[in-house]
Amino acid sequence: MNEHLHDAIRTLSKGDTRFAESFFRRPGGRRYLENISLILLHTLLPNATEKEAMYQGFVQVLDNMEERILHQLKGEEIVEEALHGS
Repeated sequence: MNEHLHDAIRTLSKGDTRFAESFFRRPGGRRYLENISLILLHTLLPNATEKEAMYQGFVQVLDNMEERILHQLKGEEIVEEALHGS
């Protein structure tokens, strides 16, 4: 994967995750996002040679978002426990 695409993935994965969080909470929501990306890649970029790299990049963004959301939820639990446990 080229450096520009890698930087874009890193930048996007640091963004606001509220929209994606609603999908991650639904059963099959993650897979839904992946399928939409495949549809868009095949529809909008019929002659692109980097389709596979673009899809893998999108999956990496989803991985980073999901990890960040899980860390946020765990942090919320710790704060709640600290406030209500004492």
